[in-house]
Amino acid sequence: MLYPFFSQQLNQHASVGTHFVVALSGGLDSRVLLHLLGRFKQEHPQFTYQAVHIHHGLSSNADHWLTSCQKWAKQADIPFSYEKVKVEQGSRVSLEQAARNARYQALDNYIDDNSILLTGQHATDQLETFLLALKRGSGPKGLSAMPKFSSFSNGYIMRPFLSIPRKEMETYAQQIGLQWAEDESNQDTRFDRNFIRHQVTPILQERWPNIEKTIARSASLCAEQELLLQELLNERYRGMIANDGSISIDKLKNQSEAAKVALIRMWLEEQDQLMPSAKQMEHIWQDVALAKTDSAPVFRYGQTQIGRLKERLYAFKQTQDLSSVTLEWDIQTPLNLPDNLGQLVLKPVTKDCVFSAEHLSAKSIQTLSLPCEVHTVLVIFNAAGIHAHPESRTHGRALTKLLKEHPIPTWLRHRIPFIVDGSELIAAAGLWVGQSYSGSQYQLIWLDKKPQR
Repeated sequence: MLYPFFSQQLNQHASVGTHFVVALSGGLDSRVLLHLLGRFKQEHPQFTYQAVHIHHGLSSNADHWLTSCQKWAKQADIPFSYEKVKVEQGSRVSLEQAARNARYQALDNYIDDNSILLTGQHATDQLETFLLALKRGSGPKGLSAMPKFSSFSNGYIMRPFLSIPRKEMETYAQQIGLQWAEDESNQDTRFDRNFIRHQVTPILQERWPNIEKTIARSASLCAEQELLLQELLNERYRGMIANDGSISIDKLKNQSEAAKVALIRMWLEEQDQLMPSAKQMEHIWQDVALAKTDSAPVFRYGQTQIGRLKERLYAFKQTQDLSSVTLEWDIQTPLNLPDNLGQLVLKPVTKDCVFSAEHLSAKSIQTLSLPCEVHTVLVIFNAAGIHAHPESRTHGRALTKLLKEHPIPTWLRHRIPFIVDGSELIAAAGLWVGQSYSGSQYQLIWLDKKPQR
């Protein structure tokens, strides 16, 4: 009965052009998911399919799991890809959380607005998630646990097995002779989820056999309460948000304590950021929102950072330090920038070749000229020691001082590609062109390029 149930759910959300992406860890859950998706593909060839394995590098068996997943995807006739990620822990972030963050960040590369990411969490996982949220002292949002279908990146995420106990999936896998990988770390009860799985859940299930169903019902009720809260606050919330995703501190100050916290959590969820603890929320408000207006504080928890510019709060992910990066750019070819910053392109301007942001996915387009003997330039991300004389200014000055005059948040200043000739600024992508390089020989295009699946 598992396949008809699975097929019904996928058909419910599929439409013309749907791209199904299965997160394939190789464990029991995703192994069953892959097998069922292979069968679904045979009946529905009009859709596109892909299996993606995330190699965390945390186990000595990681390479073996990768090989196995590749083999199983081939058997299911599902195109296979994999990503190797580096798991970085931050303040108050467990190894489990850090690995999950890295995994979903990598999966994001494969999701567009026609994609549905399929993951294998089941009813037993839902029970564990609820108990973990209870242990953390979560409110209705945390106790809502995992939704069956929701937004993810530019597309959606679907968990078709949330109402099915793990035992039922294991029985199915054994009946049809599926093999799967066993992660040895799943037995380590030092991890909270494993402790609940091995020490707590069996006792609850023995005492109350229907505990998974009743917990799922409680999670659903909490989700309904959270939706109601968001519905009631939505109009107020929309009046606080700017086009750049920042939220007004002044308007938050006029809210009750409960409403203020709920609105900040709504904002962080919309920004796809990690939810803060009560203590972290206090730091966000006291150390960032209420800091002196001439300061530029930043508070970090996990991979999330909260910064302030004037009277607004900004949320952003922890990024790579690029201050020591120097790239040599052959201007005849596009330059791929580090840390997902996109790509720089220099296009000669002709009558038949002029680009505009309307028909090009670009962060910025600037015009400039270069001496004919210049074929390579340097691209750096550190303004120190660079002299800048923008074409719009009478006098030049140090680039570091020029950046302070411009309303650029401190956390973005090392994310700007500076094209330089020695210690002289040719152009700051998206901001200025040096006076000596003013002209219309080239278009400097900064593409916000997302990796393609």
